[in-house]
Amino acid sequence: MELLKKLTGKNPAEFEPAAKQLVDKPDLALFKELVARDDYMFGFIKQNVAKRILNACNETNYRNLYQFLEYYSPYYEDVIVSVLSRYDEENARVKMLELLSSGSDDEKCYAAKYFVQSPDSAAADILRGYIFSENEYLSVNSIDALKKLNDRQAYDIALGKLDSNDDYEVYSGVKLLARWGDTALIDRLFEIMKRSSVPEYIALEINTLMPFVDSITGEYSENIALALCHILSGLSELIPLDAVFELNLAEILEKLAESEESSAAVVLMMAKALFAEISGNDEYLFDLDKNTREEVARVHEILSRIPAKMFESGILEEAYENSPFIVFVIDYINDFQTLKALLDGNNQTVILKSMERLKSIKLLDNDTKALGLAHITNENIKSVAEAL
Repeated sequence: MELLKKLTGKNPAEFEPAAKQLVDKPDLALFKELVARDDYMFGFIKQNVAKRILNACNETNYRNLYQFLEYYSPYYEDVIVSVLSRYDEENARVKMLELLSSGSDDEKCYAAKYFVQSPDSAAADILRGYIFSENEYLSVNSIDALKKLNDRQAYDIALGKLDSNDDYEVYSGVKLLARWGDTALIDRLFEIMKRSSVPEYIALEINTLMPFVDSITGEYSENIALALCHILSGLSELIPLDAVFELNLAEILEKLAESEESSAAVVLMMAKALFAEISGNDEYLFDLDKNTREEVARVHEILSRIPAKMFESGILEEAYENSPFIVFVIDYINDFQTLKALLDGNNQTVILKSMERLKSIKLLDNDTKALGLAHITNENIKSVAEAL
Protein backbone atom coordinates (compact mmCIF):
# COMPACT_ATOMS: atom_id res chain seq x y z
CA MET A 1 0.00 0.00 0.00
CA GLU A 2 2.86 2.38 0.76
CA LEU A 3 4.39 1.91 -2.68
CA LEU A 4 0.97 2.34 -4.30
CA LYS A 5 0.56 5.68 -2.52
CA LYS A 6 3.89 6.79 -3.93
CA LEU A 7 2.99 5.62 -7.44
CA THR A 8 -0.31 7.50 -7.37
CA GLY A 9 0.93 10.53 -5.46
CA LYS A 10 2.01 14.01 -6.53
CA ASN A 11 5.71 13.91 -5.66
CA PRO A 12 7.97 13.06 -8.65
CA ALA A 13 10.73 12.03 -6.24
CA GLU A 14 8.41 9.24 -5.08
CA PHE A 15 6.26 8.29 -8.11
CA GLU A 16 9.13 8.08 -10.59
CA PRO A 17 11.12 5.46 -8.57
CA ALA A 18 7.84 3.61 -7.84
CA ALA A 19 6.99 3.43 -11.55
CA LYS A 20 10.55 2.33 -12.35
CA GLN A 21 10.34 -0.46 -9.77
CA LEU A 22 6.93 -1.50 -11.12
CA VAL A 23 8.33 -2.05 -14.60
CA ASP A 24 11.96 -3.00 -13.90
CA LYS A 25 11.32 -5.68 -11.28
CA PRO A 26 8.54 -6.27 -12.50
CA ASP A 27 6.39 -5.77 -9.40
CA LEU A 28 3.33 -7.87 -10.16
CA ALA A 29 1.97 -7.50 -6.65
CA LEU A 30 2.00 -3.72 -7.04
CA PHE A 31 0.34 -3.90 -10.45
CA LYS A 32 -2.33 -6.27 -9.15
CA GLU A 33 -3.00 -3.90 -6.26
CA LEU A 34 -3.16 -0.96 -8.68
CA VAL A 35 -5.71 -2.71 -10.90
CA ALA A 36 -7.78 -3.70 -7.87
CA ARG A 37 -8.13 0.00 -7.06
CA ASP A 38 -9.54 0.93 -10.49
CA ASP A 39 -13.04 1.64 -9.19
CA TYR A 40 -11.84 3.79 -6.31
CA MET A 41 -9.41 6.16 -8.04
CA PHE A 42 -10.25 9.37 -9.82
CA GLY A 43 -9.80 9.27 -13.56
CA PHE A 44 -7.03 11.86 -13.58
CA ILE A 45 -5.01 9.76 -11.12
CA LYS A 46 -5.25 6.71 -13.37
CA GLN A 47 -4.25 8.85 -16.34
CA ASN A 48 -1.20 10.09 -14.40
CA VAL A 49 -0.21 6.54 -13.46
CA ALA A 50 -0.50 5.41 -17.09
CA LYS A 51 1.89 8.20 -18.14
CA ARG A 52 4.29 7.23 -15.36
CA ILE A 53 4.31 3.60 -16.50
CA LEU A 54 4.95 4.74 -20.06
CA ASN A 55 7.85 6.94 -18.98
CA ALA A 56 9.37 4.04 -17.02
CA CYS A 57 9.39 1.73 -20.06
CA ASN A 58 12.42 1.40 -22.31
CA GLU A 59 14.11 -1.06 -24.66
CA THR A 60 15.68 -2.98 -21.77
CA ASN A 61 12.57 -3.62 -19.63
CA TYR A 62 9.59 -3.66 -22.02
CA ARG A 63 9.38 -7.47 -21.99
CA ASN A 64 8.35 -7.32 -18.35
CA LEU A 65 4.98 -5.90 -19.42
CA TYR A 66 3.99 -9.31 -20.78
CA GLN A 67 3.67 -10.43 -17.17
CA PHE A 68 1.11 -7.65 -16.50
CA LEU A 69 -1.28 -9.18 -19.04
CA GLU A 70 -2.54 -11.48 -16.30
CA TYR A 71 -4.35 -8.53 -14.69
CA TYR A 72 -6.60 -6.58 -17.02
CA SER A 73 -7.38 -2.90 -16.62
CA PRO A 74 -9.02 -0.69 -19.25
CA TYR A 75 -7.02 2.22 -17.84
CA TYR A 76 -3.58 0.77 -18.55
CA GLU A 77 -4.26 -1.32 -21.65
CA ASP A 78 -3.30 1.47 -24.06
CA VAL A 79 0.12 2.06 -22.55
CA ILE A 80 0.90 -1.68 -22.24
CA VAL A 81 0.00 -2.66 -25.80
CA SER A 82 1.56 0.46 -27.31
CA VAL A 83 4.87 -0.23 -25.57
CA LEU A 84 4.86 -3.85 -26.72
CA SER A 85 3.99 -2.81 -30.24
CA ARG A 86 6.73 -0.19 -30.27
CA TYR A 87 9.59 -2.30 -28.94
CA ASP A 88 8.60 -5.85 -29.87
CA GLU A 89 6.26 -5.62 -32.84
CA GLU A 90 6.77 -9.01 -34.52
CA ASN A 91 7.06 -11.05 -31.31
CA ALA A 92 4.13 -9.16 -29.80
CA ARG A 93 1.97 -9.98 -32.80
CA VAL A 94 2.65 -13.72 -32.45
CA LYS A 95 2.18 -13.64 -28.69
CA MET A 96 -1.06 -11.67 -28.89
CA LEU A 97 -2.51 -14.03 -31.48
CA GLU A 98 -1.74 -16.91 -29.14
CA LEU A 99 -3.31 -15.18 -26.14
CA LEU A 100 -6.34 -14.11 -28.16
CA SER A 101 -6.98 -17.74 -28.96
CA SER A 102 -6.14 -19.52 -25.71
CA GLY A 103 -5.38 -16.96 -23.00
CA SER A 104 -7.42 -16.05 -19.94
CA ASP A 105 -10.20 -13.48 -20.34
CA ASP A 106 -7.87 -10.77 -19.01
CA GLU A 107 -5.19 -11.73 -21.52
CA LYS A 108 -7.73 -11.85 -24.33
CA CYS A 109 -8.85 -8.30 -23.48
CA TYR A 110 -5.29 -7.01 -23.82
CA ALA A 111 -4.75 -9.04 -26.99
CA ALA A 112 -7.91 -7.68 -28.61
CA LYS A 113 -6.80 -4.16 -27.68
CA TYR A 114 -3.43 -4.86 -29.30
CA PHE A 115 -5.20 -5.55 -32.58
CA VAL A 116 -7.12 -2.30 -32.25
CA GLN A 117 -3.79 -0.49 -32.27
CA SER A 118 -2.14 -2.87 -34.73
CA PRO A 119 -4.87 -4.23 -37.06
CA ASP A 120 -4.15 -7.70 -38.43
CA SER A 121 -6.49 -9.75 -40.62
CA ALA A 122 -4.96 -12.93 -39.15
CA ALA A 123 -6.86 -12.15 -35.93
CA ALA A 124 -10.23 -11.53 -37.58
CA ASP A 125 -11.69 -15.03 -37.26
CA ILE A 126 -10.89 -15.19 -33.55
CA LEU A 127 -12.10 -11.66 -32.86
CA ARG A 128 -15.48 -12.40 -34.44
CA GLY A 129 -16.00 -15.04 -31.79
CA TYR A 130 -15.83 -12.40 -29.06
CA ILE A 131 -17.93 -9.55 -30.44
CA PHE A 132 -20.92 -10.63 -28.36
CA SER A 133 -18.93 -11.78 -25.32
CA GLU A 134 -20.45 -11.25 -21.90
CA ASN A 135 -17.10 -9.70 -20.97
CA GLU A 136 -17.77 -6.07 -21.85
CA TYR A 137 -14.14 -5.15 -22.44
CA LEU A 138 -13.41 -8.16 -24.60
CA SER A 139 -16.51 -7.47 -26.67
CA VAL A 140 -15.76 -3.77 -27.15
CA ASN A 141 -12.08 -4.32 -27.98
CA SER A 142 -12.96 -7.05 -30.47
CA ILE A 143 -15.56 -4.85 -32.16
CA ASP A 144 -13.10 -1.97 -32.39
CA ALA A 145 -10.38 -4.22 -33.81
CA LEU A 146 -12.71 -5.59 -36.49
CA LYS A 147 -13.92 -2.09 -37.29
CA LYS A 148 -10.31 -1.10 -37.98
CA LEU A 149 -10.22 -3.97 -40.48
CA ASN A 150 -13.59 -2.92 -41.91
CA ASP A 151 -14.63 -6.54 -41.44
CA ARG A 152 -17.91 -6.88 -43.31
CA GLN A 153 -18.65 -10.30 -41.81
CA ALA A 154 -18.87 -8.87 -38.30
CA TYR A 155 -21.04 -6.00 -39.54
CA ASP A 156 -23.42 -8.36 -41.35
CA ILE A 157 -23.70 -10.64 -38.30
CA ALA A 158 -24.76 -7.66 -36.18
CA LEU A 159 -27.15 -6.40 -38.85
CA GLY A 160 -28.85 -9.79 -38.91
CA LYS A 161 -29.48 -9.63 -35.17
CA LEU A 162 -31.71 -6.59 -35.60
CA ASP A 163 -34.40 -8.87 -37.03
CA SER A 164 -34.41 -11.19 -34.01
CA ASN A 165 -37.45 -11.62 -31.76
CA ASP A 166 -35.10 -11.76 -28.77
CA ASP A 167 -34.48 -8.29 -27.30
CA TYR A 168 -31.08 -9.33 -25.96
CA GLU A 169 -30.02 -10.45 -29.44
CA VAL A 170 -31.26 -7.18 -30.92
CA TYR A 171 -29.42 -5.16 -28.27
CA SER A 172 -26.16 -7.01 -28.93
CA GLY A 173 -26.50 -6.17 -32.62
CA VAL A 174 -27.28 -2.52 -31.88
CA LYS A 175 -24.27 -2.29 -29.59
CA LEU A 176 -21.86 -3.45 -32.31
CA LEU A 177 -23.42 -1.30 -35.01
CA ALA A 178 -23.36 1.79 -32.80
CA ARG A 179 -19.63 1.40 -32.28
CA TRP A 180 -19.19 0.78 -36.00
CA GLY A 181 -20.29 4.33 -36.69
CA ASP A 182 -22.74 3.78 -39.55
CA THR A 183 -25.10 6.77 -39.13
CA ALA A 184 -27.25 5.49 -42.01
CA LEU A 185 -28.82 3.18 -39.41
CA ILE A 186 -30.05 5.98 -37.13
CA ASP A 187 -33.72 5.87 -38.20
CA ARG A 188 -33.85 2.10 -37.85
CA LEU A 189 -32.26 2.17 -34.40
CA PHE A 190 -34.78 4.72 -33.15
CA GLU A 191 -37.61 2.47 -34.34
CA ILE A 192 -36.00 -0.48 -32.55
CA MET A 193 -35.79 1.61 -29.37
CA LYS A 194 -39.50 2.43 -29.55
CA ARG A 195 -40.56 -1.22 -29.57
CA SER A 196 -37.83 -2.63 -27.33
CA SER A 197 -38.37 -3.88 -23.78
CA VAL A 198 -34.97 -2.37 -22.91
CA PRO A 199 -35.26 1.05 -24.61
CA GLU A 200 -32.94 2.81 -22.14
CA TYR A 201 -30.01 0.64 -23.21
CA ILE A 202 -30.78 1.05 -26.91
CA ALA A 203 -30.96 4.81 -26.33
CA LEU A 204 -27.48 4.86 -24.80
CA GLU A 205 -26.07 2.98 -27.79
CA ILE A 206 -27.68 5.44 -30.19
CA ASN A 207 -25.93 8.21 -28.27
CA THR A 208 -22.65 6.38 -28.93
CA LEU A 209 -23.37 6.48 -32.66
CA MET A 210 -24.80 10.01 -32.74
CA PRO A 211 -24.01 12.06 -29.61
CA PHE A 212 -27.26 13.68 -28.51
CA VAL A 213 -25.52 16.83 -27.32
CA ASP A 214 -24.62 17.63 -30.94
CA SER A 215 -27.99 16.69 -32.45
CA ILE A 216 -30.63 17.66 -29.89
CA THR A 217 -31.83 20.65 -31.90
CA GLY A 218 -31.68 19.02 -35.34
CA GLU A 219 -34.02 16.82 -37.38
CA TYR A 220 -33.92 14.06 -34.77
CA SER A 221 -34.91 16.33 -31.86
CA GLU A 222 -38.16 14.49 -31.04
CA ASN A 223 -36.58 11.02 -31.22
CA ILE A 224 -33.63 12.17 -29.13
CA ALA A 225 -35.99 13.66 -26.56
CA LEU A 226 -37.80 10.31 -26.40
CA ALA A 227 -34.45 8.52 -25.99
CA LEU A 228 -33.54 10.88 -23.14
CA CYS A 229 -36.86 10.14 -21.44
CA HIS A 230 -36.08 6.42 -21.53
CA ILE A 231 -32.59 7.04 -20.13
CA LEU A 232 -33.89 9.30 -17.37
CA SER A 233 -36.50 6.70 -16.40
CA GLY A 234 -33.71 4.18 -15.82
CA LEU A 235 -31.04 6.51 -14.44
CA SER A 236 -29.57 5.48 -11.07
CA GLU A 237 -31.51 2.20 -10.96
CA LEU A 238 -30.70 0.56 -14.30
CA ILE A 239 -28.15 3.05 -15.60
CA PRO A 240 -25.25 4.31 -13.42
CA LEU A 241 -25.28 8.01 -12.61
CA ASP A 242 -21.91 8.49 -14.27
CA ALA A 243 -23.88 8.33 -17.54
CA VAL A 244 -24.37 12.08 -17.04
CA PHE A 245 -20.78 12.40 -18.33
CA GLU A 246 -21.30 10.04 -21.24
CA LEU A 247 -24.35 12.01 -22.33
CA ASN A 248 -23.01 15.49 -21.61
CA LEU A 249 -26.36 15.86 -19.89
CA ALA A 250 -25.79 19.33 -18.42
CA GLU A 251 -25.13 20.81 -21.86
CA ILE A 252 -28.10 18.96 -23.34
CA LEU A 253 -30.44 20.36 -20.69
CA GLU A 254 -29.15 23.89 -21.22
CA LYS A 255 -29.99 23.56 -24.92
CA LEU A 256 -33.43 22.11 -24.19
CA ALA A 257 -34.19 24.98 -21.81
CA GLU A 258 -34.11 27.30 -24.84
CA SER A 259 -36.46 25.11 -26.88
CA GLU A 260 -40.19 25.71 -27.30
CA GLU A 261 -40.92 22.13 -28.35
CA SER A 262 -43.26 20.11 -26.15
CA SER A 263 -40.87 17.15 -26.33
CA ALA A 264 -38.18 19.30 -24.67
CA ALA A 265 -40.63 20.18 -21.90
CA VAL A 266 -41.17 16.49 -21.12
CA VAL A 267 -37.43 15.83 -20.80
CA LEU A 268 -36.90 18.86 -18.59
CA MET A 269 -39.80 18.03 -16.28
CA MET A 270 -38.57 14.45 -15.88
CA ALA A 271 -34.99 15.57 -15.27
CA LYS A 272 -36.08 18.28 -12.82
CA ALA A 273 -38.02 15.81 -10.69
CA LEU A 274 -35.33 13.12 -10.86
CA PHE A 275 -32.37 15.30 -9.96
CA ALA A 276 -34.25 17.06 -7.19
CA GLU A 277 -34.72 13.62 -5.63
CA ILE A 278 -31.14 12.50 -6.30
CA SER A 279 -29.55 15.69 -5.01
CA GLY A 280 -31.55 15.58 -1.81
CA ASN A 281 -30.85 11.95 -0.95
CA ASP A 282 -27.45 10.73 0.26
CA GLU A 283 -28.38 7.16 -0.70
CA TYR A 284 -27.87 8.14 -4.34
CA LEU A 285 -24.71 10.14 -3.73
CA PHE A 286 -22.61 8.45 -1.05
CA ASP A 287 -20.72 6.05 -3.34
CA LEU A 288 -20.27 8.43 -6.29
CA ASP A 289 -16.83 9.78 -7.12
CA LYS A 290 -16.13 13.48 -6.77
CA ASN A 291 -16.45 14.23 -10.48
CA THR A 292 -19.86 12.58 -10.76
CA ARG A 293 -21.10 14.36 -7.64
CA GLU A 294 -20.06 17.67 -9.14
CA GLU A 295 -21.75 16.90 -12.45
CA VAL A 296 -24.96 15.85 -10.71
CA ALA A 297 -24.87 19.11 -8.74
CA ARG A 298 -24.36 21.06 -11.97
CA VAL A 299 -27.33 19.37 -13.63
CA HIS A 300 -29.50 20.02 -10.57
CA GLU A 301 -28.46 23.68 -10.50
CA ILE A 302 -29.35 24.16 -14.18
CA LEU A 303 -32.75 22.54 -13.67
CA SER A 304 -33.51 24.43 -10.47
CA ARG A 305 -33.37 27.71 -12.41
CA ILE A 306 -36.21 26.58 -14.67
CA PRO A 307 -39.72 27.22 -13.26
CA ALA A 308 -41.94 24.17 -13.66
CA LYS A 309 -44.77 26.37 -14.91
CA MET A 310 -42.74 27.12 -18.03
CA PHE A 311 -43.27 23.56 -19.19
CA GLU A 312 -46.78 22.71 -18.01
CA SER A 313 -48.33 23.67 -21.34
CA GLY A 314 -45.75 21.54 -23.16
CA ILE A 315 -46.62 18.58 -20.97
CA LEU A 316 -50.32 18.96 -21.78
CA GLU A 317 -49.53 19.09 -25.51
CA GLU A 318 -48.28 15.51 -25.19
CA ALA A 319 -51.21 14.35 -23.05
CA TYR A 320 -52.96 12.32 -25.72
CA GLU A 321 -53.04 8.56 -26.20
CA ASN A 322 -50.89 8.33 -29.32
CA SER A 323 -48.17 10.69 -28.17
CA PRO A 324 -44.78 8.90 -28.03
CA PHE A 325 -44.29 10.63 -24.66
CA ILE A 326 -47.64 9.73 -23.09
CA VAL A 327 -46.30 7.13 -20.62
CA PHE A 328 -43.85 9.73 -19.30
CA VAL A 329 -46.14 12.77 -19.08
CA ILE A 330 -48.91 11.06 -17.15
CA ASP A 331 -46.84 11.30 -13.97
CA TYR A 332 -46.83 15.09 -14.27
CA ILE A 333 -50.52 15.68 -15.07
CA ASN A 334 -52.68 17.03 -12.25
CA ASP A 335 -55.75 17.96 -14.29
CA PHE A 336 -58.67 15.62 -13.61
CA GLN A 337 -60.40 16.09 -16.97
CA THR A 338 -57.20 15.40 -18.93
CA LEU A 339 -56.56 12.17 -17.03
CA LYS A 340 -60.21 11.12 -17.26
CA ALA A 341 -60.14 11.56 -21.03
CA LEU A 342 -57.21 9.13 -21.23
CA LEU A 343 -59.39 6.44 -19.57
CA ASP A 344 -61.64 6.44 -22.63
CA GLY A 345 -58.94 5.25 -25.04
CA ASN A 346 -57.60 1.99 -26.47
CA ASN A 347 -54.12 1.84 -24.95
CA GLN A 348 -54.60 -0.27 -21.84
CA THR A 349 -51.18 0.58 -20.41
CA VAL A 350 -52.04 4.29 -20.67
CA ILE A 351 -55.40 3.66 -19.03
CA LEU A 352 -53.76 1.88 -16.11
CA LYS A 353 -51.12 4.57 -15.65
CA SER A 354 -53.82 7.25 -15.76
CA MET A 355 -55.78 5.42 -13.07
CA GLU A 356 -52.63 5.14 -10.96
CA ARG A 357 -51.97 8.86 -11.38
CA LEU A 358 -55.56 9.71 -10.42
CA LYS A 359 -55.21 7.62 -7.30
CA SER A 360 -51.88 9.24 -6.37
CA ILE A 361 -53.52 12.70 -6.50
CA LYS A 362 -56.63 11.35 -4.70
CA LEU A 363 -59.06 11.81 -7.61
CA LEU A 364 -59.87 8.17 -8.42
CA ASP A 365 -63.51 7.70 -7.40
CA ASN A 366 -65.66 4.64 -8.12
CA ASP A 367 -67.21 6.06 -11.30
CA THR A 368 -63.82 7.03 -12.74
CA LYS A 369 -62.38 3.63 -11.85
CA ALA A 370 -65.31 1.91 -13.56
CA LEU A 371 -64.74 4.01 -16.70
CA GLY A 372 -61.15 2.83 -16.90
CA LEU A 373 -61.95 -0.80 -16.17
CA ALA A 374 -64.58 -0.85 -18.91
CA HIS A 375 -61.81 -0.43 -21.49
CA ILE A 376 -59.39 -3.00 -20.08
CA THR A 377 -59.50 -6.55 -21.43
CA ASN A 378 -55.95 -7.72 -20.61
CA GLU A 379 -56.30 -9.86 -17.48
CA ASN A 380 -52.92 -8.93 -16.02
CA ILE A 381 -53.55 -5.21 -16.43
CA LYS A 382 -57.10 -5.59 -15.16
CA SER A 383 -55.98 -7.31 -11.95
CA VAL A 384 -53.66 -4.40 -11.17
CA ALA A 385 -56.33 -1.82 -12.01
CA GLU A 386 -58.97 -3.56 -9.88
CA ALA A 387 -56.60 -3.47 -6.89
CA LEU A 388 -56.28 0.32 -7.03
